Amino acid sequence: MSQPALAKALTSALLRGESSTALFPQGMSPLRDGRGEAAGANRDAGAHPEPHARQEEPRERLALRSFHSFEELTVAEALLAHLEAEQVDAVFGIPGGNIAPLVQALRRQSRIRFIIGSHEGGSAFMADGYARATGKLGVCAVTAGPGATNAMTGVASAHLDQVPVLTISGQVSTERFGLGAIQESTDEGGINTGEMFRHCTASSTTIVDARSFPRLLERALKTAHAVPHGAVHVSIPTNIARQKLAKVNVPSAPGAWKSTLPAAPASEVYTAFELLRHAKRPLVYLGSGAREALESRGAEFAALVRRYCIPVATSLRGKGLFSEEDPLSLGVLGIAGSKRAEQYLAEGVDVLMVLGSRLGEWATKSFSTLFETAHTVIQVDATPSVIGQFLQVNLPIVADVGSVVAGMVEFGHGSTPGNEAHVRERRQHLNTLNLAHRAAAPVLPEDGPLKPQHVMEELNPHLHANTDLYVDMGNCTGWATHCLRITPPARVFYPCGLSSMGWSMGAVIGGKVGKPENTAIALTGDGSFLMNGTELVTAVRYGVGAVYIVLNDNYLGMVNHGEHAQSGGEYELDDPYFSLGDPDLVKFSESLGARAYEVTKPGQLAELLPEVLKRADEERRPQVLVCRIDYREVPPYGDRFAAVASAPKED
Repeated sequence: MSQPALAKALTSALLRGESSTALFPQGMSPLRDGRGEAAGANRDAGAHPEPHARQEEPRERLALRSFHSFEELTVAEALLAHLEAEQVDAVFGIPGGNIAPLVQALRRQSRIRFIIGSHEGGSAFMADGYARATGKLGVCAVTAGPGATNAMTGVASAHLDQVPVLTISGQVSTERFGLGAIQESTDEGGINTGEMFRHCTASSTTIVDARSFPRLLERALKTAHAVPHGAVHVSIPTNIARQKLAKVNVPSAPGAWKSTLPAAPASEVYTAFELLRHAKRPLVYLGSGAREALESRGAEFAALVRRYCIPVATSLRGKGLFSEEDPLSLGVLGIAGSKRAEQYLAEGVDVLMVLGSRLGEWATKSFSTLFETAHTVIQVDATPSVIGQFLQVNLPIVADVGSVVAGMVEFGHGSTPGNEAHVRERRQHLNTLNLAHRAAAPVLPEDGPLKPQHVMEELNPHLHANTDLYVDMGNCTGWATHCLRITPPARVFYPCGLSSMGWSMGAVIGGKVGKPENTAIALTGDGSFLMNGTELVTAVRYGVGAVYIVLNDNYLGMVNHGEHAQSGGEYELDDPYFSLGDPDLVKFSESLGARAYEVTKPGQLAELLPEVLKRADEERRPQVLVCRIDYREVPPYGDRFAAVASAPKED
């Protein structure tokens, strides 16, 4: 049987719910089972399964890796040489005695800025934001002991969100190990920060010999840039950091340590394409793992789904990868997501294609059983272990998401929908669905108290093409997810992995430092603002014109509403138990050198934002908009509250 015939037969079998095993001679099946294991050992990954696939082009000449050699560099200087090769132009952290050799090396050069934060946790969040905004390595430098432990939450947050961050921590001199030296962080000293980081990063190494440093640093860089990306940690004792290396080889071009994923086999991509093309009710679901693919081939992907009228939903972290103004966009599918996305899934999906999402709790609406109704599931991810961890997967593809998107686009050229009647029916259904949900949207009052929905409505028109939005954890997460409509190349970032409050306060600074030409906005709650708000002084000190929009309701809002929902009203919303004490956040911001404004009524934010955004860039000074919102407004978190309470939830 020819490859096109095999793919066609497989498509029909899967759509009928039959097994695909009998369709393929032993060793030829392009499928794997739901555990991600290969179904056949002799797959021909180079086969072109479709007649109009592009002919194989002559191979490009490989670019050989080259190196610059340096002599008589200290370990600290060698580290900076490697960072410069990575095109890193900023390191975030706080100086201290046990990191002094690196700080002194930073002072002796001018190519890499040392951005000194007010807290190590905030500095780690800055490195995270820098990496997300630029795609480069984020770097955090902290001293031993409490410097390292303070940074750990930010480092763990970056790691769980698969952000490449390198943390360098200081350490007492090796000859002082076991003597109880100040901030000693070894087994002999009673607290081993190297081992602590080992449990919240992809790798953690303590350097005990200068000659091994180049090799171990390169290993850490390769690990950070591996797939999936992750955070790494290297601890350097002060005496080691000052020792000189006779010779250091540093890559002469950036990206030397980045991993390259294999492309998906053409037969698997073609099968996925055929399943979608013939489906009656298909759905493409984009996660954050599709970001790079969509940023490079977003227009082609959009043209493909429009040609076949395939609706698109995203996870919370994938929000905005596909324009939410497009008629095919269902918005976010997950916690605090779109009701029309939920309805489309509930009505039945015969082919669900998941691109770059591990389908965690945020992405699945607290592991909703609605997802289990999908008849045929295709999941594409670079990490084999995440495939099938939530849903049984009929077509697992372990590969670069970009190669699958490119292949789908290629197969789409010249092809037609499998059933034109299905396309017409889908288009009509989506139009009806969109109109119904638009008509059902509540009309916001123009007077009365300021609601968080007002803030989102007035912010949305200012999320232009060059805008990066950093959304914190709390009620602000739900309101942004539910209400904002993001269109690329505007971008939105969330710290979902660890769900760290206070993240945006540092991340927006790192993002603006890395991409100064972009508008950088942090959307945060007052609880998160109080946790890391002192980083405003860092933005002031280094001329970072970031804009902060604070939802101020004087409560730990997500917890307050969650407790109220779980208790069945036993606890009142104005219960002082979760109150923040009503601090004056405008005066607090001004005391740190920021410009601050109070917003108390609908329409006021819309009036202020044009001038505030302009001032942020012209003055290179942080701007804070404190929005006094109605604390009684219930956030769109019903399923999350039920899950925390271990109560049955309604689908």
